[in-house]
Amino acid sequence: MLDTKKSQLLIEILQTDLLKWFEESKRDLPFRRTRNPYFIWISEIMAQQTQIDTLIPYYNRFIDNFPTVFSLALASIDEVIKAWEGLGYYSRARNLHQAARIIVTDYDGMMPATFSELIKLPGIGPYTGGAIASIAFNQKVSAVDGNVLRVISRYCNSCDDIGEATTKKRITRWIESILPDEVGAFNEGLMELGAMICTPKSPKCLSCPIRSGCQSNAAGTTGLIPIKTKKQKQRIKKMEVGIVKINGQLFFVRRPDTGLLSGMWSFPIAETAAGDGQDIKKKLEENFSELCKPIFIGTSRHVFSHIIWDMSVFIFDQDNRVCESTLNPYYISAQRESRSNPQVTFKALSQVDDLALPIAFSKLLALLT
Repeated sequence: MLDTKKSQLLIEILQTDLLKWFEESKRDLPFRRTRNPYFIWISEIMAQQTQIDTLIPYYNRFIDNFPTVFSLALASIDEVIKAWEGLGYYSRARNLHQAARIIVTDYDGMMPATFSELIKLPGIGPYTGGAIASIAFNQKVSAVDGNVLRVISRYCNSCDDIGEATTKKRITRWIESILPDEVGAFNEGLMELGAMICTPKSPKCLSCPIRSGCQSNAAGTTGLIPIKTKKQKQRIKKMEVGIVKINGQLFFVRRPDTGLLSGMWSFPIAETAAGDGQDIKKKLEENFSELCKPIFIGTSRHVFSHIIWDMSVFIFDQDNRVCESTLNPYYISAQRESRSNPQVTFKALSQVDDLALPIAFSKLLALLT
């Protein structure tokens, strides 16, 4: 990674000056005031797809709801998803819940203390496992995320593509070969430097604590590094959403256990080409024996990491019909429905907050007012 004649001096600069800077300048974050592995685990899972400053209120709310791994394990998945609401990437919440139950049953409620055991848990990969193991248990393992890849690539003036798995493995091995005794602080320092100083655009090189050893700064290549292959462009899918209203209540379905927004509640939705309401009507007829004509009430766009939903929203207002004559026998009333099929439910508008309803669908409620 570095020229052998300079490597030892540059490694010492990276270790010593980074640790000093982190001790003096690190942000005061609630999960940095503890070495409780449970709290660190929650924060690291949240940080996987969310900016640190954004996640703090969600972290505080989640810990208030589930202060121990036992309380998280005993909660229902709907309670966990509801507490996660607004953070997105809800598979993280489901993995937390599943992992909490494993920790309680297989580890007597004690967080595994080694990297090898941590990465066996759902939702914990090499980076998150390394972060927890090093920060909570001071185990000598690296925690390499996008921030760290950028910092090290610039420090070593490396033109290797950080989008390639081989590059990440090479950087990971190199970091692990130079880890100091204060491994948790060192890993956090690298992450903090990437988040606050060595940013993707307009890095604050004059304020960088390791500038004296940074090879891209010396070569004038900071703006060109790191090299990263561009991600594939997001696909756009045309969708229809059906809002069925019966006796003042709205019809919701639980999404499949895999795929986008898996396991969460939603209005029924269907991919379409025409956008005239007929595709979602056909889907709804799997549940309802008779439906009124769909009425178009608006559009909405929701952007995921790899896909965009362009949604046309239709309402099926059954309130002018006799409710029980419009439903298949399996769907006669909200009360019977909730007992017989946990995958569907009816809620009044005032009760929708009880559901773990993702933003993609909760924002459609404004079209009903």
